[in-house]
Amino acid sequence: LSNIGDVILTLPVMDILLGDFPRAKFSVVVGPKAQTLFKGNPLINDVHVFDKSQSVWKTIPWVAGLCAQRFDLAVDLRNTAIPVLIFPRYRTPLMAAQHAGTHMKYKHLQRLHTVYPYDAEPPKRHALTIPANDEAYIRNLLHTAWGEGQEYIMVAPGAASEAKRWTPQGFIEVCYHLIKHYQQRIVFVGDEADRGGAERMVEVLGANTLNLCGRTTLLQLAEVTQRASLALVNDSAPMHLASYLDVPVLALFGPSDVHKYGPWGFHGRYLQKNKDCPACQNSKSQARHNCMAAITGQDVLSAFQITRGKITFNKV
Repeated sequence: LSNIGDVILTLPVMDILLGDFPRAKFSVVVGPKAQTLFKGNPLINDVHVFDKSQSVWKTIPWVAGLCAQRFDLAVDLRNTAIPVLIFPRYRTPLMAAQHAGTHMKYKHLQRLHTVYPYDAEPPKRHALTIPANDEAYIRNLLHTAWGEGQEYIMVAPGAASEAKRWTPQGFIEVCYHLIKHYQQRIVFVGDEADRGGAERMVEVLGANTLNLCGRTTLLQLAEVTQRASLALVNDSAPMHLASYLDVPVLALFGPSDVHKYGPWGFHGRYLQKNKDCPACQNSKSQARHNCMAAITGQDVLSAFQITRGKITFNKV
């Protein structure tokens, strides 16, 4: 898998295997975007990067290199030919069973179950480890900005598709209310492409905000996420990261299938208003998506409350 959010959705599968087979050598095949998720993890021996755009002449020796390692088990979560080509002793079936309406996390777990009947998901996370230097980097950034007492809400205004992004005005309205009425601090996260938009929000909102867009690696983003009291996000990689780390998350959804890709932690909620969106109702329509703009600031603020720093989601 190549997209960062898609890779994060596979981490529960890795947690099971890493926890149940602690003496095994463990390798990951991943696209270029997400390879740094596993940097510095002592439980993972090798990260093999597969670029879907590479030539067949590069792919052939790449597959041969995997084959030479003589894997005992290959778990394929993307339905590729790789497990067949590397001749492991055991592998997942070439064709995955179709489970309509199943969340991708559980679809991956069902896939694992076809070859390894695990007992339960482990309470401990193994697939993601944050090195001490990355923890220190984030701690120092927050301390420089605000000193001691660094509670904050993490806001991720970006998404891979423009149709999945809530309006800047909506984020400003909600963040202003959180700062003024709840005395909350706001940390904006995202990649370099999100930095300019987040900076404009910071200029409006003032000193209780910090723009970290484009300033963190994926593991540093994980550290920012697990320190947050709430993640306010679009359908994006930060949403899946907050779900995996079980940080309270409120996700704003537009055209995506929330039943397959929505928040999946124990403390996740979502808002979606796409029933009247012409582009959502007819994928062949030339109309623009209006589903994200249909979500109001009041909708978001009504979805949760903060009492003595603790987030409680309201029933919808």
